[in-house]
Amino acid sequence: MFAIRAAEHAATIAPTAIAWLSIRARWPVLFGIPVDAVFGLVGGIIVIGLAVDWWTTRFSVDSGGISYDRGFLVRRSTSLGWSEVVSVQVSRSAVARLLGCSRVLIGIGTESKANLTIEAVPQAAAAEIEGYFEAGRVRPSRDMPVPGTHSRVVDPVAEDRSGSAEAECESVLECRIGSRTTDSGDLIYRIRIRDYLLISVTYGQFVLLFPFLIELYENAAALLRLSPAFPAIPDISGPLWVLVVAALAVFGSVAMAFGMLVAWLRYRSFEVRIRAGAFVMSGGLISAESRQIPRSQVGGVKIQRNPLMRVTGYARLAFVSRQSGERIGANIVFPAVRLERVRDSIRSHFPAYAAAADRSPKVSRPLQWGLIGVAAVTLAMTSRAADGMSPVRAVALMAAVAIMLLAASNYCWATAALDPENAVIHFRRGFLWVTHYVVPWDSVYFAGSYQLPVAGRLSVGAVCLGVYDSRAVRLWVPVSRPVLINQFIEATTSGRIDRP
Repeated sequence: MFAIRAAEHAATIAPTAIAWLSIRARWPVLFGIPVDAVFGLVGGIIVIGLAVDWWTTRFSVDSGGISYDRGFLVRRSTSLGWSEVVSVQVSRSAVARLLGCSRVLIGIGTESKANLTIEAVPQAAAAEIEGYFEAGRVRPSRDMPVPGTHSRVVDPVAEDRSGSAEAECESVLECRIGSRTTDSGDLIYRIRIRDYLLISVTYGQFVLLFPFLIELYENAAALLRLSPAFPAIPDISGPLWVLVVAALAVFGSVAMAFGMLVAWLRYRSFEVRIRAGAFVMSGGLISAESRQIPRSQVGGVKIQRNPLMRVTGYARLAFVSRQSGERIGANIVFPAVRLERVRDSIRSHFPAYAAAADRSPKVSRPLQWGLIGVAAVTLAMTSRAADGMSPVRAVALMAAVAIMLLAASNYCWATAALDPENAVIHFRRGFLWVTHYVVPWDSVYFAGSYQLPVAGRLSVGAVCLGVYDSRAVRLWVPVSRPVLINQFIEATTSGRIDRP
């Protein structure tokens, strides 16, 4: 438990230790109190609290459900039947795998608003929890069609055989383990090296924030008289646009390498299978994950494409799930696959979303030209302000402003379309990094509008749609006419809309 918690909170422990060493070097005694005593007291309280938490935590698992007890002064007791559990996710970090244990996240409730997290669970017990959950989920739904798919024909002879086979098992878990060894499900995706390259742009884009952060620090250092982030760099001669292009090329290469590393660590050995009416995902190197998403918990689909995917015709498919989760809990099914296959998969498993997914809504021309105009004016003003600066400083300023404008414009480049026949909303955001949401109207739990009148019937406004995508997500749709705002509100609140 101590080793796992220390590894999970390394991002907090390391800065705290650095702050402690920095403070004690300048002020060993602050307000008459030794700094070492303060940090030692806080660290001791945290360690004692962790020890008490570990010693007082108990849980048991059987075919009836889960019992969980935790706490010393205030005792928390939770008892769950498998019918109340909507998701089970098992995570194994590098430290946890070395110690032979896992972290189990159990989703409770229709929207998984409440979660039960059990730390440092032995791997055998984690597998037992997964087995009980899947056995309890499959058993009551033998004769029930899965939403979004075609009903299957029930064979009475086959049902009798399956029932007798279950009767021969000593427990539900033994039935589950036996079936798992003989039928691990149909493999529908396994990641390849090419996919890592396509995903790398998604994670490497964060390196492009480096020039913006450096410029922000330099401005703050000039005001607060702090030391510069880097030593003085000699001036480089040449046209400004050449220096900007060279700087972006260097940062692009670093971003690609960084993205490849993150993609490999996160999705190593990632695969997706279909078993017993659920999508079973597993993979990861630093944190090995496994999770099941039943079709009944899917409330829409999300398609994402980074610039490299758009050029090569690939896409990333994720499910908009009504259950919470972490990392793989983002419900990714295909991290990188051809767009045609993504659409074929939607038609096969969720035909109600297929028509909307095949048609991409267009962003209105006033919004396009407005964003382009604002970006052009801002870049022109920045270039004019950078004339008196050194070339290196001018390049950093131009790169920071360009990246900021790119991110802001990509986020505001949004639109949505209504599909009355299938009661589906298709939301699109971005022109380089593109995100599509295709969700039914009944998955929208919140709808609000904001309007600013301009002249006559012309107004500037936006519609905010709230959906669940492992968590609450707000989708902002710029709208220029009040009648369109009313259509969105009526569609999401009453479940119907009149054709225009």
